[in-house]
Amino acid sequence: MKQDHVHSAIHKASLETSRFVSAHLRSEAHASNWPAHVINSLHATYNKDEGFEAKVHSSHHAEALEHEYGTTSRQPSAAVRRVSNRTSEAETFFAGRVFRHLEDLL
Repeated sequence: MKQDHVHSAIHKASLETSRFVSAHLRSEAHASNWPAHVINSLHATYNKDEGFEAKVHSSHHAEALEHEYGTTSRQPSAAVRRVSNRTSEAETFFAGRVFRHLEDLL
């Protein structure tokens, strides 16, 4: 039963942290002057094997890569890498949410 509590707390915390990271991704993309339609399709997901991962709608994937890494005619305006290089805030948020959900379950 206790293991179920831990899994439940981790699941809830991962969903909340995904929303938290998604908001940071969109904020960074906005600050980097990415187009609104690409910004609106950015989000973070979590899976137990890969951890948190930035995603963009498939129809905007190529455009997101062009903004993130640049092209021969455009300088890069990284947003995803800036968020992924500052993971300590998301990790702290995630850990706090796990503990809070465990407290709620006990």
